[in-house]
Parts: sequence; C-alpha cells; structure tokens
Amino acid sequence: MMPDLNSLTRTLQNFIAVFGSGYTNLSSTINALLAMLAIIELALLGFWWALGGGEQLVPIFKKLLYIGFWIYIVQSFPSLAKAFVTSLVKAGLTAGGGSVTVSQILDPSALMGAGVDATQALAQKLGEMGTFDLADMIVFGLGYLTIMACFLIMAINLFLAVIEYYLFAGIVGILLPFGLLPATKFLAEKAIGAVVAAGIKLMVLSFITSAVLPLIVSTRFPGTDELWSLNELWATILTMAGITALSWKAPGLAASLMSGSPSLGVEHVAQAGLTGFSLGMQAGQATAGLATGNPLPALTAATGAASSAGGAASSGISAGLSPSASAAPSVPTATPTLVRSLAA
Repeated sequence: MMPDLNSLTRTLQNFIAVFGSGYTNLSSTINALLAMLAIIELALLGFWWALGGGEQLVPIFKKLLYIGFWIYIVQSFPSLAKAFVTSLVKAGLTAGGGSVTVSQILDPSALMGAGVDATQALAQKLGEMGTFDLADMIVFGLGYLTIMACFLIMAINLFLAVIEYYLFAGIVGILLPFGLLPATKFLAEKAIGAVVAAGIKLMVLSFITSAVLPLIVSTRFPGTDELWSLNELWATILTMAGITALSWKAPGLAASLMSGSPSLGVEHVAQAGLTGFSLGMQAGQATAGLATGNPLPALTAATGAASSAGGAASSGISAGLSPSASAAPSVPTATPTLVRSLAA
C-alpha cells in the first residue's frame, strides 16, 4: 500500500487559494490608486491643451487611448496573466512530448509517488535484510535515501516555482496603476516583468518534467527474489542525480533564456552535488550528536548546513542574474563638446 503523499499538493492548493485571492483583496486599493493617477494624468493633459497644445489632436488621442488601454490592463490583469502563463506551460509540455498535463504540473506529490513506486522493491529488499547483511544494508540504504532525496528535491522545486508565480500575481497589482505616469512607469514594468519571468520558469520546468517523467515512471528495481548488483543501484542513482541537477538548474536556465546567454555546465552540477553532499554530512553529524546526548555538534552542524544552503542559494541567484546584468548596455558619457552644442 503506497503511503499518502498528497500533503505537498494539498499545501500547494491551499497556497494557490490564498495567493489567488490577493488581487481581489487589493482591488479596492488598486482601483482608488488607478482613479487618482488617471485624474492626475487627465489634468496634466488638460493643462497642456489649455497652454496651446490643443492644435495637436493626434498626441491627445494617443494619450487617451493609452489611458483607456492601461485601465483595461489593470482591471483584467489576473485573467490576462493566467492565460499568458498557462499558454507558456502548455508550450513547455508540448515541447517535452505532451505526455504530461497542466494538472500534473500542479501536483508535485505525484513525483514523490513515482519515487516510492520506483524504489518499492529496494525498500522491500532492505526490510528483508538481516543483521549479517550489515554492509549491504548500509550501501543499499544510502542509495535508497539518495534516490528519494532526488525525488524530494524535484517535487519541492516544482512546488516553489508554482508558488512563486501565484505569489507575484497576487501582489504586483498594487504597482500596475503607476504605469499611467511616465515618471513611475518603471514600477509597472518591473511588476509585469516579474510575472513574465515566473511564467518562463514554469515553462522550462514544464518542459523538463514532460521530458523526464516517462523515464522516471519506467525506473524500476528488480524483484526481491532476483539477483541484485551495485551496477543497477549506481545506474539509477546517476540517472536520478542528473535529472535532479537539471531540475535544480531550471531557474538559472529561465534567467539564461531571458538574457540570451547559456549557463548550463558541469561546474553547476558539481556545485549542486557538493552542496547536497555537504548538507548530508552535516545532517549525519547532527544526528550523531543528538544520539550521543551532546547537543554541541548538532548545533554546529545545523549552523553549517544553513550556511551551505544560503551560500548555494545566493550563488544560484547570482548566476541567474549575472547574464542579464552583463548584457545591459553601457550608457555613454556626454562630452563637454556635446553638452555645449546641446545648450546652444
């Protein structure tokens, strides 16, 4: 009987329900801010007309059309953003072969269920080992924990990507009305850019999940009555580690897609592997310290694990942001001759 692993999916659905109502809860504030900024923009347009700009009707009509269009964008942003991101996710699923649906992307517990199914024979084999099989029990037990950790990382990565989109979609609405004024338009552009970036990350993860999920589902160990070898264990560990590293790198791949520069290499896989190995060793030290009744090693190991996780996260963020930062064009410095010519 497979255990109930739907807790992660239920948590995701609860977060989606809460974050999905964020825009609705902010709607009164958004509408008031939108009305105030629209009145300011129309007042400035009226002053410009009164001061002699009334003869130029084309800019006036363009400004009115822009104000009306932006009001429509702000009022319809939740539905527009959902339709846009859903189309990106479907594009990623189609590119990956179409073997996965959108509902499966919103079900990270299915990945953990696939891991339990894939390692069921291995878990049964471990349960049948006796005291005299201590060496095999340690080797196959560590392999079982490694494989399940890979499935857990992939499920949590998918969980965080979905949460990120709904988090941005729920709170960026307060910045959208600022798009009416030229001086504050950058705030609305940043808000829309955050939603687009989260959607592209979901598209990349959807593509990876659609491509590798059939391989994950087909992964099976031999039965308990068959002959076991370390080759099968290592082959499964290497396969799952490679897929997990690819899933781990998905946010960086999305940032690379936005900036137009590649950022997938062996050094990134090595960094992810070393981080996981370091966390595993420090977790073992913490467990040993608690087992012996000495809390000092446990506290030291927990602090080191938090530092390693924080360093890995900051390195990943820096790697994802550095291409876009380096791709930014440099602003030329105005020379004195140019300044004097403009002043003249």
